[in-house]
Amino acid sequence: MPDLFPGSGGSASKAGAKIQAVWDYTSSVFGHFALTPWNIPDQKYIDTVVALVQKGVLFICDLGDLKIHAFARIAEAGAYFVSRLNPQTHILDADTERLQPLDRAALLNTVESNSIEKAIFLGAKERGACRLVAYRLPEPIVNERRRIAKKKAKKKGYTPSKAHLSLLAWHLFITNVPCTIWKTETIGKGYPSALSN
Repeated sequence: MPDLFPGSGGSASKAGAKIQAVWDYTSSVFGHFALTPWNIPDQKYIDTVVALVQKGVLFICDLGDLKIHAFARIAEAGAYFVSRLNPQTHILDADTERLQPLDRAALLNTVESNSIEKAIFLGAKERGACRLVAYRLPEPIVNERRRIAKKKAKKKGYTPSKAHLSLLAWHLFITNVPCTIWKTETIGKGYPSALSN
């Protein structure tokens, strides 16, 4: 059915589909449910999801859903978000007098504990205030992540950087949930399967 549901092209399937869903944990019903073509990026769909925002609601977002202005809209509505952090996302260190890009790998290389939290601004232009929360992953998971990363890099003809390999030892999250509501350790518990892969 490539005409109705085109795939991603190239050597992948000619046809494919995605289920875009919003599940309300409090009432156990779908707030939204749609079947979309595979070739539509998740980030293009997040605006539809954000239209459901209400004050006090918590959005638990997948990595592919990350869109800075959508998070800004959630915050402006008095709602909350928790999401894994896309490695390409621009974040600024909120603890410096002059806003500087935060070197995640350098920061995490200084951490001796299994978790860390830091105040940041999200986005080069938007600069939405939120929390960066990181959890150290178990060694077997880290080794497997690095093995996969090296395999993919070799296939594409490059070598992964030391910074990238270092970051694979951590799960990184961003959230605007205040620490008075969710402490550092609670973020990982609230995100499904956060520390298992």
